[in-house]
Amino acid sequence: MKKIIALLSFVLALNMTNVQAQTPSISTSVDKTQVPLGQSLNLEINYSNSQPPQADLTELRQDFDVVGVMESTNINIINGQHNMEYVRKFKIIPKREGNLTIPAFTDKHGNKSAPITIKVLPADAVVSAPANANTAPAQSESHFSMRGRINNNNPYVQQEIIYTLSLLDSGGLQGREPVFELNNKDWVIRSIGTPEITPQVVNGKKMREITFKYAMFPQRSGKLTVPAARFEGYTLSRPKKRIDPFADLFGDDLSATLGFTFAEQNPVILRSKPIEIDVKPIPAANNGNWWLPAQDVMLADKWEPDTTQFKVGEAIHRTVYLKADGVLDNQLPELQFAPVNGIKQYPEKPATEMSADKNRVVSIMKLSNVYIPSQAGKITIPEMKVNWFDINAQKIKTATLPAKEINIIGTSVATEPTASSEPENFSQKPQILPQEIDAPSASSPVAQRQKLSELHLLSIALGAFLLGILLTVLLMRKTTTTKEHGLKFWQKEVIIHAKNRDFRGLRDALLNWGADKFNCTKLNNFNELKDLVRDKAFAEELDKLNALLYTENDVAWDAKNFCVIFERIAAQGKISAKKNKLLPDLYK
Repeated sequence: MKKIIALLSFVLALNMTNVQAQTPSISTSVDKTQVPLGQSLNLEINYSNSQPPQADLTELRQDFDVVGVMESTNINIINGQHNMEYVRKFKIIPKREGNLTIPAFTDKHGNKSAPITIKVLPADAVVSAPANANTAPAQSESHFSMRGRINNNNPYVQQEIIYTLSLLDSGGLQGREPVFELNNKDWVIRSIGTPEITPQVVNGKKMREITFKYAMFPQRSGKLTVPAARFEGYTLSRPKKRIDPFADLFGDDLSATLGFTFAEQNPVILRSKPIEIDVKPIPAANNGNWWLPAQDVMLADKWEPDTTQFKVGEAIHRTVYLKADGVLDNQLPELQFAPVNGIKQYPEKPATEMSADKNRVVSIMKLSNVYIPSQAGKITIPEMKVNWFDINAQKIKTATLPAKEINIIGTSVATEPTASSEPENFSQKPQILPQEIDAPSASSPVAQRQKLSELHLLSIALGAFLLGILLTVLLMRKTTTTKEHGLKFWQKEVIIHAKNRDFRGLRDALLNWGADKFNCTKLNNFNELKDLVRDKAFAEELDKLNALLYTENDVAWDAKNFCVIFERIAAQGKISAKKNKLLPDLYK
């Protein structure tokens, strides 16, 4: 046995020596020279009697996508001649129509292969399978194509363009949603709606058309290119000839008899053609105002209570809605409530929402504010304006909320200052103290007796520092427990805070309870809670709590009566509220 092994080793070494003695060469071949755009072909590079260099596909990738690579090594002995072959196989897909060239490749010895010309036909062309094809004719007959179109090739900067992408398929094409090949920040693209599938008949053949729609917003003026969309997918085909070890025993095709299929994935890459457009700059008539190119803009507001007569110290809720068709939510301008003498204001942080409506983008901004009148008489709430550019009429327009005169009755608060800017978040406003205490003058005996030593001041500072740490820990614990505790916990918290007349704690507990009961992410104020509960007695109690929280007036409030009403509401089953939308009924 040892002699046989030694002999085989000697013969193998001799063969390897002969291999090195053979002349190295390189050649390339393809399985087809005509192919519809989007379909693949196989490229094979054969290095004979030479180790191949590291693959450089830079030139090949200019016109082709490389979607598969396989390597193998073969040693052949024919008539005493020994030949070693190193084979690289690539599955490639052409990127465009026309005559494309597979470049020459070079081995380590400087030998070059011949370039190959590939004729790329339109995507929906039908190419007959060659006589020696390894695949069934059904694979070569399947065809598909993709094209994009826009509704406007001369828009203004940041104006909405609707891009429609149609993918035509004879059946069997699978893959993910197309993506855009973006290399810069010239575009903002948003998908709108869901893909639509409709049957079509093309050249007497049944097809299906898959339509995708996008809203595109050019971010600069001048010559721009609408980017190409790219679809990556595959078709399934069954090999025409397969190796079946049981064919002689059980017939020609045992697996077909048993119902087995051995489908192959054939990669497909489709691209839409780029589209050249000319984007117009902001017109001079805009006069440097906020640029808002839209199809329509509306302003509306809602008052609660819905009246024009209010009382001094009464909380008045006002919600303003700005709706713009054909713009992104970040294109909406910033709106602010103008200061008003004799009224304190508590504006909330604006909320925005963006959705697709009838093949376009619709953006809505919601601004909420609480007015607290401090003096009697007639007061005018100023108008609100939004300038915008009507892309249909091609001119500047103004959406306006007219000024509103309201009548305030009651006794004026003498110390009430003029309109002020309060904290943004209505739910986080500091509690108003029942009275202001004037500080003594520095020269008075009282002030002199209040002077503290430096040591005393240091101890106060240290105590404040430790108190700050303690409050931070408590707030963190409160944030954690807010997420962990459920409906029953907040019901108990509401009762506890009500009996203790802890109005701020009661407000927070009520909002957390309402968010849990109605499956809302968050409730910002009692106004939103009233809309969900829709109970008159409960709404009256919430109005009283608002007055206690945000006015200096004495309000009669019965904790026992509140608890009875609340427990009645809480006893109702857990309710799933409809999705809160910023769009009010007046827009529908």
